[in-house]
Amino acid sequence: MTVEQTLPTILTSKIRVDILKETLAPGSKLTEKKLCLLYDVSRTPVREALRSLTTEGLVEWAPNRGVYVIGFSGGDMSDLFQLRRVLEAQAARWAVERIYKDELEALEEIYEYMEFYTKREDTRKMEDLNADFHRIIHAASHNRMLIDTLALYRDYRKYSARVAPYRQEHLPAIFEEHAAVFEAFINRDPRTGAAAMELHIARAAKRAKG
Repeated sequence: MTVEQTLPTILTSKIRVDILKETLAPGSKLTEKKLCLLYDVSRTPVREALRSLTTEGLVEWAPNRGVYVIGFSGGDMSDLFQLRRVLEAQAARWAVERIYKDELEALEEIYEYMEFYTKREDTRKMEDLNADFHRIIHAASHNRMLIDTLALYRDYRKYSARVAPYRQEHLPAIFEEHAAVFEAFINRDPRTGAAAMELHIARAAKRAKG
């Protein structure tokens, strides 16, 4: 079993998603017993999951009171997008420099699907393709720490109740932003790729506010 498949890691992900969706509401108390029953697990993985979520800042240990959900506010999301602007730009720069042929082919395929579903005004499919487009770029950076960090940020963006969903009127702009990034890969231009990605994330932050 790999590290990513361990029970505490899986449980941490499940609780994180429920906090981001506010199924576990900000301010609510999380007891070990409650979580064991809710997720059908023993106390050991619950304790490990709570330690991880405390490190992330999603829960807080209150002395003599227990563990409480802090959640993820609109301000937190704004800060996250600021960090993403920097890290996504660096990922794009490295990916343009380091991408393998098969990775570039996969990126091109996703890009072509994005063009197709933009014309069909399919917001749900475009959200999925957007995630795939970024995931390929992250992987092509060939930097494990950056990949892991951006994967976590991607989950925050995907599941947070604070982020507005895609809207049809935004799809052409979203596609054009990705087109600029993709063109930099075709031209093997890391500086332009980083700049195009940074602009995309900045505009995505504005759209996320609804």
